[in-house]
Amino acid sequence: MSNILIIDDDPEFRGNCRRLLEAAGFEVREAGDPESGFQKVKEDPPDLLILDVLMPSDYEGFEVARRIRGELDLKDMPILMLSAVHDVKQKPYRFTPDEVYLPIDSFIDKPVLPSTLVRKVREMLKIHREEPEQPL
Repeated sequence: MSNILIIDDDPEFRGNCRRLLEAAGFEVREAGDPESGFQKVKEDPPDLLILDVLMPSDYEGFEVARRIRGELDLKDMPILMLSAVHDVKQKPYRFTPDEVYLPIDSFIDKPVLPSTLVRKVREMLKIHREEPEQPL
């Protein structure tokens, strides 16, 4: 069973993601701020990290990703960044994965459909399951 860590300051969002991913067969841990999330990664690296961008702290998701890749040297751990940053900033801009500034593997805008999140997590963990043509 794959282990996923969600670092997001919104407890409702974390809980919804946790329940969704657990129902899909994943083991899920949570952290409500960047520092405790970084410590959890350091102590027990997950198979995949889901990371928010904007968090009320000394540093945000961008810095967490850079610290994980640099300080912890976890270059192969998949990082999925989920954020509404594109909707909340007054000046429109887009973030994409970048080896130096944003060393993540994928970026998805919030809100995200449950099916999209599960599909993306499976894809990033290279878990492919055939979906039935009709509901069981």
